[in-house]
Amino acid sequence: MSGRIDYQIEKYSFDAADESPRLTHQWAEVAAECRQLKAGAEERLRIALLNVDYVTSFELPFRLVLTRAPQLIAGLRDEFQLSQKNVIFNGKRFGCVYSLKADLNAIPEAFQYRMSTRIRRIDPTGLTAEPFRQIAKEVKAPRERLKLALESGLAVTALDGLFWLGSQRNGNRDCGNGRF
Repeated sequence: MSGRIDYQIEKYSFDAADESPRLTHQWAEVAAECRQLKAGAEERLRIALLNVDYVTSFELPFRLVLTRAPQLIAGLRDEFQLSQKNVIFNGKRFGCVYSLKADLNAIPEAFQYRMSTRIRRIDPTGLTAEPFRQIAKEVKAPRERLKLALESGLAVTALDGLFWLGSQRNGNRDCGNGRF
């Protein structure tokens, strides 16, 4: 498929349950700075790492709209000497916390996230988000959702995977531990 796909975000809310006011404020400042600088993906990640106490592998795709977060983290790991801690998201998913701080003991072992969106997708052929939403209703596992979308002949972008198919990690292993 060629041509431009437009994603019109009417509502996009992503937050962590029990997030401290300090972290909420830090993330708001990061979002404002990224908008002001019109920062690219790597620069958005740099800004977050430098200004937030810690970032999680689960939130990076959503808060910073990063479709290749694992690769970006790997590219900055040595430059920033990142500390890493394995954690659990939403009671079942494994992932990591990254921080410039060496001591990660004060960081929780588990995180709960909520997301609410209203995003319109329009491509040159007239395809909307509806087939992706339908697949998400029918199939639970992200890999199976992606497989069904591809087998159905849908042209799937990284943003489609992120917004509707539950695929937050594109093209690399999470945390270097072999889990996708």
